[in-house]
Amino acid sequence: MSTALTLLGAFCGGAFFWTFCEYVLHRWFHVARGSNLASSEHLRHHARRLYQVSAISWLAWAGVFIVGLGALPVIAWILLPYPLALAIGAGWVVAYFVYEWIHAANHLWAPRTAYGRWTRRSHFHHHFGAPMKNFGVTMPLWDLVFGTYESPSAVAVPRRLAMVWLLDENGAVRPEHRDDYAVRGTRTEIGPEELVDAFANRVPTAA
Repeated sequence: MSTALTLLGAFCGGAFFWTFCEYVLHRWFHVARGSNLASSEHLRHHARRLYQVSAISWLAWAGVFIVGLGALPVIAWILLPYPLALAIGAGWVVAYFVYEWIHAANHLWAPRTAYGRWTRRSHFHHHFGAPMKNFGVTMPLWDLVFGTYESPSAVAVPRRLAMVWLLDENGAVRPEHRDDYAVRGTRTEIGPEELVDAFANRVPTAA
């Protein structure tokens, strides 16, 4: 039993370490302003309406497995028995894919729980209100530690970038989301200025 608990603790430690990496990587993508492939792909995500899986996504997922089940256990093996090192890496990988699922869910489906409501409001404040705030998607801990957390009263969403679940057939915010969101602007087409704003870490215009 003690061995199983130790492995579980190592797995949870690896998962917790991912939350720190989630924050650092997300912040770095914005600081880099598109100067590398990962940063560029992330900022392009800010200029799209829909969550998309691209060839670069598959490349990133392969990298997660290589780091989490290859490099990270080898590094941890310096200090720990290999089974514990591997458990840390496995926790890190699983936590990454939990993050990826939560991120996709934010964009694709309306919230159904209090946690889902929080993740969406926090994340879309990052998208539409303060690109250099709220880098943590799954939890606010590291934003609180590093002073980058903001809790918006409501998120103003440009109509052309509105999430697929936000608006009704008349283009108005659905009643169940009106406490958390407002839609602004009249345009429905996404233009080239979206990329310019995203790469400059600017709030999208309200036009």
